[in-house]
Amino acid sequence: EDEEEEESEDEEEESEEPLPRTRSTRRDAAAANQPSKTLSVAEKLKLCQQIVKTMQEDENGWPFLYPVDGEQIPDYYKIIPNPMDLSTVEKKLKSNRYRKLDTFIDDVNQIFLNCQHYNQSRAPAYKAGVRLQKLFTKKLAEHGLN
Repeated sequence: EDEEEEESEDEEEESEEPLPRTRSTRRDAAAANQPSKTLSVAEKLKLCQQIVKTMQEDENGWPFLYPVDGEQIPDYYKIIPNPMDLSTVEKKLKSNRYRKLDTFIDDVNQIFLNCQHYNQSRAPAYKAGVRLQKLFTKKLAEHGLN
């Protein structure tokens, strides 16, 4: 009886663990999500605008809405060489500065890299960044953009 309980616990653990991301699994996932293959870059970037809006409205978006105020946080720009925030990403989307989806994804991911680099893991902004990054990843997948 104990062995059966152990087996079911192992099964639960396995199902919760995400598969490691590799190029082949990304390609397979993209192939499974046919819509992204048929969308033009412009259509994909339109979906990205919706994702940014969702992130801005999310309860975890507060630290990332605008550029960091260098007067309030004087050392930020000494520590973070490539600042990025959601309003800057939004402006770049609206002014058609992104020519490729990957560039947009790189900019959003830069927000999270900066957050993790500057903040300690127990800081509210760090925790918000982790949660918002999960939302971003989920929304990309929902739209077949990952």
